[in-house]
Amino acid sequence: MKQINPVYLLIVFTVLVWLLTNVALPERAIEQFAEDVAILVGEFGVFSYVAVVVIYVLCSFFFIPLLIPLNVFCGVLFGPYIGTVVSMLGIVLGCLASTVAVRHVFTGMQSSLEKHAGAQQILERITKHGSIIVIMLRLAFVVPYLWQNLLLAMTSMSVVRLLILTAIGSLPGAAIYCFLGAGLMQTGDANRLAIYLAIPLLLLGLLVLLTRYLQKKYQSS
Repeated sequence: MKQINPVYLLIVFTVLVWLLTNVALPERAIEQFAEDVAILVGEFGVFSYVAVVVIYVLCSFFFIPLLIPLNVFCGVLFGPYIGTVVSMLGIVLGCLASTVAVRHVFTGMQSSLEKHAGAQQILERITKHGSIIVIMLRLAFVVPYLWQNLLLAMTSMSVVRLLILTAIGSLPGAAIYCFLGAGLMQTGDANRLAIYLAIPLLLLGLLVLLTRYLQKKYQSS
């Protein structure tokens, strides 16, 4: 199956955010929604952060593919910066949950994936090259985390190392979607909206350069 170019995907996503905030949705409707979100988060305080992280963990444990919507949701609820922090916490703890699920609960998944040629190739590369392949896999944020978590849980890599590499590789993708989610809440402040849409594109550009660098390093090793 041909992979979707992440550059095209993000451009489409950015255009959709701009259309929603400037054309499709009335400005008053977005402002009212933003006020309702602020009141909701204010009423629940720290429990709102905990609740979102718990959803990340449950989705990861039961392999429910909702990572991108959750990242966008974090941006909507908490803004781009705190949203990214909450998203990263959810992703890392979710990785822990999925690893426990594959290695100790749903152990039958391993035997199913072992028969898949593509999965075996990735596992062999991880065994040979270690950390660099894990980071490259996590940087490919358009690859479903369900499959990433399944594959990485099947490796012999320690949980601590896996969580550290996940945190490093997942940060750009989490930030990109959180900024886009925060952009959905902007109507009156055109400058802030422009920043919230420009930063994801900048991050994606840096991500592409980093991925190419890691690929060259991997090929030369």
